[in-house]
Amino acid sequence: MLVIYVKKRMEISFIAMLLFAPLMLSFAAPYIASQSVENTMQLAATNTITRGPLIESTTNESTTIYWETTESAPSTVNYGKNTSMLEVMTNSTSDTVHSVKLTGLDLDAKYFYEVESGDAQSEMYYFFTAPADGGKFRMVILGDNRPSSSTAPEQPEVFSEIIDLSIGEDPHLVIMTGDFVYGVTESHSQNLVAWEKFTNITDRINHYAPIIGVIGNHDTGASTGSRLLEYYFDAFLNFGHSTTYFTFTYAGADFFILDSEEFGLEGRITGEQYEWLEEALSSSQSPLKIVSAHRPLYSISHIGSALDVNITERDRLQNLFEDENVTFFTAGHDHSYNRIVVNGVTHIITGGAGAPLYNTPWGGAYNHYISSNFSYSEIDYSVIKPSGVVSEHQKIPSEGPIEIFLRGFANTSRKENGTIPEIYFSEVPVTKYFSWDGNDNQTELTGLPDVEGNHTLDVYAENEEGQWGHVRYLFEAYIRDTTGFLPPDDTADGGMSWITNIAIASIVAGAAVAVVIVFLLRRRGKI
Repeated sequence: MLVIYVKKRMEISFIAMLLFAPLMLSFAAPYIASQSVENTMQLAATNTITRGPLIESTTNESTTIYWETTESAPSTVNYGKNTSMLEVMTNSTSDTVHSVKLTGLDLDAKYFYEVESGDAQSEMYYFFTAPADGGKFRMVILGDNRPSSSTAPEQPEVFSEIIDLSIGEDPHLVIMTGDFVYGVTESHSQNLVAWEKFTNITDRINHYAPIIGVIGNHDTGASTGSRLLEYYFDAFLNFGHSTTYFTFTYAGADFFILDSEEFGLEGRITGEQYEWLEEALSSSQSPLKIVSAHRPLYSISHIGSALDVNITERDRLQNLFEDENVTFFTAGHDHSYNRIVVNGVTHIITGGAGAPLYNTPWGGAYNHYISSNFSYSEIDYSVIKPSGVVSEHQKIPSEGPIEIFLRGFANTSRKENGTIPEIYFSEVPVTKYFSWDGNDNQTELTGLPDVEGNHTLDVYAENEEGQWGHVRYLFEAYIRDTTGFLPPDDTADGGMSWITNIAIASIVAGAAVAVVIVFLLRRRGKI
């Protein structure tokens, strides 16, 4: 009887379950569905953007946007002139490296954009298309942000501050003049860390504008005995170029990016690169030509180890710039700011983005970046400190008398008699005169007079409008002693100073006297 009872109860329970199952499922369905969606989202939410989006290149009617993701997925860009009305451009090919070109854009316009790859989505950023050829565009120029040996691979905090300030300039383009990391070593893992710390900062402005990277001596890996350029090429998109020197056009202006760090040719633009540059400049029909290299032609700190390593080649390069009407040359290498104009070519050193600063007689040892406006008719730029203070503002073409510049050695320098100062003019003078110590004017510059002591040099230059420029310099001359001793503080040829020679002679004489005294005392039995 017990068995029959149990079997009947089981049959009743089974029938009840069948009767109530639909009702139970109806209550459970929403929960099951939500759990299913949540689990699906958790599985799909594995794709993330690891780098970017970055503006790779821009014209007056197009731009290319680049980004990288952890998982393969299609590439989508949502873009438009305002954030509420976005068009969609999609590449259905799945990949982890994404590059989408937007075309048919309005010139000189601001566009907002965001990117998607699967469930990975970026923030909203913006970029500017180029103006019509000859129109005004904004450019930020900075260089030498690298850390010191004691803080590498961490980037200087001031570099991060400068990048944030530069974003506020709303630039169309950014040029960086080299020395991005402390060094490239044989350790791949260390190099990856150093360059990632760099791009983590630069990508913040690369969201908004293309960056052109000029390779510096710290960026090549030359110390390893070869060129390790993969990290440089990964860091910069460079308008699609995969070489260390190249040219591109923006808003009708032609840019020429040079490599002053070719292996075995450091500090020289020669051989195939010079031939390429000569052809590229002569082929350019643009009235606005802008050249950039890491090392300057007229250094104020690395004198003799910039593009003046070979003076003949330096002068050949300057003559080429003049012949082909180059307007603007930018460089770094010296950790400071400086400007010199030579026969119509403006040379800018901007090396103050974070690397240890160099004090020089020419000044300029402060952190800075340059905010500039370029057009066919005018260039104007401001040198801006991290505090926001404008330390200098210049316009090209400039008005007024010819500017006169001294290089090679600085004002108030002490040099050997006969040493000729390096004098440069902002334009070729109609008339120029030189006068030592207020004596008669002469048309050719001679060296320091053959009289020890202070001497003044007056330089006069007349432009085509009849305006005269005038500068007076002070130098101290010495005459080399026939014994080879040099007077104090001379560094002209690396010799020892006069004081050093006297000190050494005194030590030698003192030692000789001591030896004689010891000898006499020994003979007398005193020691």
